Amino acid sequence: MTCNANAFPLKSLCLMLLFVVLSPFVLADEVPVKNWRELTVNDLSVIRQLIVDSHPGAIDSNNESFTDWVERGYLEASQLAKRVNSREDSQAVLDFYIAGFKDGHVGLNQPGKGSSSWAGFILDMRGQSFVVKHVAKNWPVPLPPIDSKVISCDNKSVREILGSEISPYVDRRLDLKSTWLHLAKQLTVDDASYPVLARDLSKSCLVALPNGVRQNFTLLWQEDSGQLEAFLRQPQPPQTLKNLGGGRYWIHVSNFMPSAAENASLNKMLDVIKSLDDANLVVLDTRGNRGGNSLVGAEMLSALLGSKWVKSLDESSRAYAMWRVSPFALSTLNKALTTMENDYGKNSEAYKFVFSLTRSMEFALHEKKDWLRQPSASSVDQDGSRGGDTQGFKGKLALVTDSFCASACLDFADVVLAVPGVVHLGLPTSADTLYIDIGAQTLPSGAEFWLPLKVWRGRARGNNQSYDPQFVFDGDINDTAAVQKWVLDHL
Repeated sequence: MTCNANAFPLKSLCLMLLFVVLSPFVLADEVPVKNWRELTVNDLSVIRQLIVDSHPGAIDSNNESFTDWVERGYLEASQLAKRVNSREDSQAVLDFYIAGFKDGHVGLNQPGKGSSSWAGFILDMRGQSFVVKHVAKNWPVPLPPIDSKVISCDNKSVREILGSEISPYVDRRLDLKSTWLHLAKQLTVDDASYPVLARDLSKSCLVALPNGVRQNFTLLWQEDSGQLEAFLRQPQPPQTLKNLGGGRYWIHVSNFMPSAAENASLNKMLDVIKSLDDANLVVLDTRGNRGGNSLVGAEMLSALLGSKWVKSLDESSRAYAMWRVSPFALSTLNKALTTMENDYGKNSEAYKFVFSLTRSMEFALHEKKDWLRQPSASSVDQDGSRGGDTQGFKGKLALVTDSFCASACLDFADVVLAVPGVVHLGLPTSADTLYIDIGAQTLPSGAEFWLPLKVWRGRARGNNQSYDPQFVFDGDINDTAAVQKWVLDHL
């Protein structure tokens, strides 16, 4: 799980909120496996109550569909819970409820996942077609070759299977291109991370071969023996700056949650970035960015573009954040305060910001208020910002994204795409709701559930709005050499 970060205009620090609270129910290790059905019912109850008591959407008058799903989704999931017979079934039911909120910041991490199985090939989506991207080695039955188009399986279209059978348990944001990119991989994978309750695995698929000939392929599902992970995982390139020659620079903006050692490397990279004001081209590559602390992105942009320019965007925005006042939010902030002290020290702006917010939350809770407005001090206007002030890069700027770009990665994209003349390449991004900054709690089953604690008002980027690039890459987005060549050919 990644910590979410702040929406445009990068106004505060991301809180790595992993506040674990033991529920009044017994934990999974204390009960036999045969009680998964009961544990699922208990998990659903805890999730629903935590959302009602702590999620900003539960009292958001601007979002009636949220409050509707809190209750309707709970009833539907409770009915599904009657069919639970295993840990995988339990996770599927919980995911069904969670997916209904259509929010990447509402999530679940289930420990002790089982093994995934697959049919020996993986799909990608190109345009409106579902295309074979990877095939297994030494599969017992014939597999469709790479670049074949899968038309249907068991007489049902691929889109129908993904949209009606798999999406309800994985991601219901079917208006997003990134959602379909992720769902495509699930057609031929029975993924332990995204189980579907009582899934009926396809037996055969109709495929259009690269030469246009149509052929039926019988599917053989097997437990993964180690090939699948490489096809499904999202690599994270090292956060580095590369001189491509000719005044061209490629910056991997891939890590917004740097460790202490990585922070030292980041400081050195920021110093180099400040000297790029006379470069001809800078490519900001966010592939592999899983979100994190939005301050890291702000520092990079301040070093590249100049803090005055980045701050001007901040000041022109009318966005502000409101925290839902709750005991859970206060406990989460107290936990974050300890983290800020350990990581940055009591004299840091990070600690002072969270300390002030925590005291304000205490007062708001005592006064029985519903909302607490977050201070609007910009994170790029702190005395301790490592970005520093520079004249600012004036050359050509490009942004590369993948379909996982969300949270702090989207905050970063907000600012970059506001630069006149910037070129956006890669894949469509993911999207965020207006609800951010997460807290987490352990459920009766032992799974960890997390949810956002505040809402943005007046944010320039809309609710669950993605960014679609001007140039879409149709190869392997994880192949850095291929992506670099393709990007430079388009600039």
